[in-house]
Amino acid sequence: METKKRYRAPALDKGLDILEALADSPLPLSQLELAQKLGRSQNEFFRMLSCLESRGYVRRQSASGPYRLTLRLYELGHKQNAASLLRNAARMPMEKLVEEFGQACHLSVQSGFSVLILMERMPSRRICLAVGEGTTFPLIETTSGKLLLSRLTPEDAEQFLATDKGFRERPAVERKRLLDEVKSLRKEDFVLSRSALTEGVEDAAVIVGVRDTDTIGILVMPFLKGARRVEVDRATYLKAVRQCAVEINSNLGILR
Repeated sequence: METKKRYRAPALDKGLDILEALADSPLPLSQLELAQKLGRSQNEFFRMLSCLESRGYVRRQSASGPYRLTLRLYELGHKQNAASLLRNAARMPMEKLVEEFGQACHLSVQSGFSVLILMERMPSRRICLAVGEGTTFPLIETTSGKLLLSRLTPEDAEQFLATDKGFRERPAVERKRLLDEVKSLRKEDFVLSRSALTEGVEDAAVIVGVRDTDTIGILVMPFLKGARRVEVDRATYLKAVRQCAVEINSNLGILR
């Protein structure tokens, strides 16, 4: 039995279906093509398309031509600051996570060749590893940085790192090892690995946010073994961080 009743808004659903269909199509679509794609009749879309066109969300190539999206949605999305969106979406899930497990966690984003700690949350009690909001670390030396680099294609990652002085100055063997490590991370949205910066620390890290936009970051819970009286399994930490990421994405409107 459903615990939450879903209220229907057929007209709104229809409008969103149109926008999503146009966004998914590499070419403009006619009213007939939209109807066929969405399994509806042409008459159902006439008024909706007229409304969307008058509001500037879609445009026709000619008086009777197919429809395409305008940049109106892009404009609306960019009225919100990416950093603020991430912080607002992550605050409550992160606070819940740290109080449950007694370990600090932080949200990091890319800033040039570095990762920037955008937000950190600390538990009210217990000993844990603190990083500090506003701190930056070299991209190639952190779990967060490598996970962010793994979202690039192999060619783009190599070209990007070729412009990083810190990467260029490393021995060829080490550069190859780093590229191989980044490549191995492309298979998943998460990683559990030893910290390259702090001895005795492991990082449970998960990607959050919208791919290929500024609204993307890495949620990390660095944990010290033995920081609790009852030892927590590494897999349990990772599972908790992944669940926290799901809640953050849900707050951002990402349903996956």
